Amino acid sequence: MSMPQPTAERPMALVTGGTGFIGKHLVAALAGGGWGVRVLGRRPRPDDLPAAAEYRQADLTADEALGDACRDVTHVFHVAGASSSRSSPEEMEAVNVDGTERLLQAADRVGARRFVYVSTSSVYGKKVRLPQPIREDVEAHPDSGYSESKWNAEQVVWRFGAKGVPVAVLRPVTVYGPGAIKLLASTTLDAAIERFAGLGTFAVAREPVELRMVHVDEVVAALIHLAQVEDAVGGAFNLSAETYPSSHTVAEAVTEEVGLDLELSDDPDAGLSYEERQQVRERMLDAGMRDHILLQRERVRFLKKANPNNRLSLDALRSTGFALSVTDLPASIRAAVRWYRDHRWIV
Repeated sequence: MSMPQPTAERPMALVTGGTGFIGKHLVAALAGGGWGVRVLGRRPRPDDLPAAAEYRQADLTADEALGDACRDVTHVFHVAGASSSRSSPEEMEAVNVDGTERLLQAADRVGARRFVYVSTSSVYGKKVRLPQPIREDVEAHPDSGYSESKWNAEQVVWRFGAKGVPVAVLRPVTVYGPGAIKLLASTTLDAAIERFAGLGTFAVAREPVELRMVHVDEVVAALIHLAQVEDAVGGAFNLSAETYPSSHTVAEAVTEEVGLDLELSDDPDAGLSYEERQQVRERMLDAGMRDHILLQRERVRFLKKANPNNRLSLDALRSTGFALSVTDLPASIRAAVRWYRDHRWIV
């Protein structure tokens, strides 16, 4: 059966990384919003992909496959990327930089109306304290590894933009929500482990850390928005929540939902050790927990992620007419924890 051709009323989107955390949410939103959707992923088609979405199994190193994936596409959402938690520096360079260039070449050949690249706010780095709130045109100082590879990929995007390709870049902060497997999810797993082990309290450092987070629904809405408004072409756009929660605020939301009391501690080694958490996690898997959330060696690592360049300007994104919709951060964190429990990602 032939697929319907894209029209002005029904655009055709290609989503790379459509089987990942952000990609799955984006694919569902596009399909539900009347878009034609084609997903590019490295693994066989997952069962939970919307039936209306086409699927191409390929990676970003295959030029011929990218050309086929871009055929009849009007909009490209480049969400795929290699992260430092699972990839070597060489793999991050090959996927994040070289892969982005190959995809842009393919998108350019078919005359895509918009190429939206998902970068990261970590391109600003931590080495040099920048004037805050940080604007997108500040001189960035990305740290080595993942941040540097994403910054280098941005330079590829800008090079194609200078040649007339209609590009836009989104720089989100830490993204959380249903289906995330690390950061807030790992902290949630740590709390669930200690609850399962019989502890009554969950210890975090007494000195609070200011965090920055954004819900996946905001990311999806911003991506679709940037794909459609003319003011987005050629621009980079920060994305974070309106407020910056403390580590205590986040921990309180998690513990309230998990069923623990929050304990503020001066002991840097408070809570179970990595080996103890591994053992309890195995018992939880035996009890029916699904093996999706990453167990970090460093307990509650996310709650310790202090950043001297934490606060970002959202003026550029607002100037395009975008408005944030997730206004109650603790409630949305609790909802994410409930999702993990309901789907047995924690027990």
